Amino acid sequence: MFNDMLKTQLILKNIVTPEDWKTMEDHIQYDFIYDNQFAELKESEMMESRLGQLANIEPWIGKYYSTEWVRKRILRQTDQEIEEIDMQIEDEIEKGILPDPAALDPITGEPLPIEGSPEDPNMQAEEQAQAEEAAIMNDMQKADKTYQKDIKSGQL
Repeated sequence: MFNDMLKTQLILKNIVTPEDWKTMEDHIQYDFIYDNQFAELKESEMMESRLGQLANIEPWIGKYYSTEWVRKRILRQTDQEIEEIDMQIEDEIEKGILPDPAALDPITGEPLPIEGSPEDPNMQAEEQAQAEEAAIMNDMQKADKTYQKDIKSGQL
């Protein structure tokens, strides 16, 4: 198809004659440039597919599948990539970019309570609110008693 279009153009513009074309035709080659957009799109779709597979298999990791198997077969990581990524993760944990997985609840992903501190930070806030409410009630009861005394002394 490309050859036919090129032949038509070259002959119509009087660049070559039909006889010259016959000798040249067998020696024409086309070098296609690497299509970055297509390659990026393909790579993106493949990664999206792998992450979808990972999401589906994640509940079964540790029961039916090992982490290594998932990384090699689902994510298609090489041994070198696994080592490199593990080192990057360790570095990011040390720098504080990523939270330490040992300090996270594996089910909720929330930070685990620090030893010596209340288990639930919300409980501490609730206890403080209850203490404030009790103090207000105590003040109200004192004010009520004082009011009652004043009323009795005013009646006498």
